[in-house]
Amino acid sequence: MSRRPGPRGEYAKTPKRREEILDAAFGVFARYGYLNSSMSEIAKRAGMTLPGVTHHFPTKPGLLEAVLQQRDLDAVRHLRGRHGVELLRGLLAIAERDQDDRGLTQLFAILSAEATADDHPAHVYFRERYELILRTVRGAFEEAAEHGDLREGITPAEAAQTYVALSDGLQLQRLYDVGHESQLAVTRRFLDSVLTVVINDVH
Repeated sequence: MSRRPGPRGEYAKTPKRREEILDAAFGVFARYGYLNSSMSEIAKRAGMTLPGVTHHFPTKPGLLEAVLQQRDLDAVRHLRGRHGVELLRGLLAIAERDQDDRGLTQLFAILSAEATADDHPAHVYFRERYELILRTVRGAFEEAAEHGDLREGITPAEAAQTYVALSDGLQLQRLYDVGHESQLAVTRRFLDSVLTVVINDVH
């Protein structure tokens, strides 16, 4: 069977170039935040000209959105197809990823703080992201409660909000190199404290 020829020349380079730009933007945004970053610096780090970068990403807000969406895909992968307690187990995989990826943690820490301003280009993104996380985790706790897996006296909404606050706080502590327990270990103990089943799967 003959093999269908793939893209050649500049067409073949396009996905690779976009990935290089996104990687460069990730590094710049994680170090300087959005407000103090420039498209010129991103182009320099990517080894490209500014027109070359803007050909793929015409605006800085558009590039920021692409970076954030790309980084969210990994979290979605960890939770895809999971429900109830199984979804909560997926949170351990995310905690393990976060503690192993300082750059990702720094990116979200800086940008989420900047984006509290209403006019920040990522303000709506982070608000909707928090709403989605809270809704998803609350739903998982609600399913756990329906199966008798949530401890008495714990409400799904409270458990979800506590998890999000715990996750954010642990990531900040890690950036300052304080605290002796890993994010994975503390997250597991929190889930064990609110559930009647054992949480020990990080896959």
